[in-house]
Amino acid sequence: MTTELTLDALRSKLADPEWAAIRVEASYQPSGGPGTRVYPPTFPTEGDKESPYLSEDRWRDGEKRRVEVLDQVSAQANRCEEAEARAWRQGTVRMPMLRMWHEGAASLELIGLEAPHRAFDAYWRDCELDGVKFDRTEIGKAILAASLVDATALLEYDPATLVYGGWNSHRKGRQAKFPRLYASEIIGWDPVAGVRKAGRMDPVNLTGSRSGDGDNWTYSPASDKKKDTKLSEIGHGNIAPKKPIHGGVTISEATRTAVLSLTATRRLGFGSLEPAAVQAARALLVAFGLLGDRLAFGDAGLWLRSGCDLVMQTEQLEWVGRGGVAESFTLSPSAAVQLYEDAMQAALDAGVPLHLETVELKPNESLAKAIDFSLTKAESTGE
Repeated sequence: MTTELTLDALRSKLADPEWAAIRVEASYQPSGGPGTRVYPPTFPTEGDKESPYLSEDRWRDGEKRRVEVLDQVSAQANRCEEAEARAWRQGTVRMPMLRMWHEGAASLELIGLEAPHRAFDAYWRDCELDGVKFDRTEIGKAILAASLVDATALLEYDPATLVYGGWNSHRKGRQAKFPRLYASEIIGWDPVAGVRKAGRMDPVNLTGSRSGDGDNWTYSPASDKKKDTKLSEIGHGNIAPKKPIHGGVTISEATRTAVLSLTATRRLGFGSLEPAAVQAARALLVAFGLLGDRLAFGDAGLWLRSGCDLVMQTEQLEWVGRGGVAESFTLSPSAAVQLYEDAMQAALDAGVPLHLETVELKPNESLAKAIDFSLTKAESTGE
């Protein structure tokens, strides 16, 4: 009988080196039904490569089959972070958080779960805490000094960096790298490419030409074929369908495979923390990874992008051990929230330092100006 995962069960498996990972396997069909097109992410084409999609061969049940990548590992991690950020903002969960707030010509909030390089992001480098450059504060120094031997500071201020990975690539000198503990991807099996033609119909069928750009232009009834004079280039007039372009794919099935490595989690050290605190810290990280997975992917439907809406057919969560031994469990999104809260409280009780008061940062002058210009396309007045 499959049972709901508890903190005691998580601790037991994590402490036993015979268990290597948690694995989630799910199958999907397009929400429109089998044979409905789905649209993978597109990438720039190079050379003779015509398809903008990411295709490759993979082995399945002893057979080599073609697949289309529907969502890469990095995109899946971002979906987990987005779900956790939403839960944090709603007050559903507590967690350490770096937060930048800018109020100028435009307003902007950025939190640790949204920063591209997580705790090592350039946004934090270019922020100040109480008027001091963040990297020079005690918190900033501790984060930059974190290592696989002592990752306490990252756990204390930004645990997402440990779960989803982080690399200090924006600073000179020592560049710390933390491999992800959690990885997930979605692929579509046996893709058959579709094609489509795209055009646009103007409801008024405007004709003629113009001079100037879209914000400031003058009209001429005379047609002009020269570059930068067509009405279609500023959003008016008809555009006739051109040569066929990528039109998504049909697939036999989509599958998602996620792995949360217990082996990698056990490699993380936490300096001078007592053994019980170290075990509690590692259990918290596993619970954090499961929280993101369940909040992002635990519902029946999965929307990846326009034209790629999937509905779950089957799902299995299991512990994976030596010799291919697998032991199933269940974990609903609400149960994952409770598991995470239980693991956090246990970590706090064991003496694990967790900074649950949001670290409030402000962008420095240069970053503030860049934010204002990027969001408003106008220089900040400074008022």
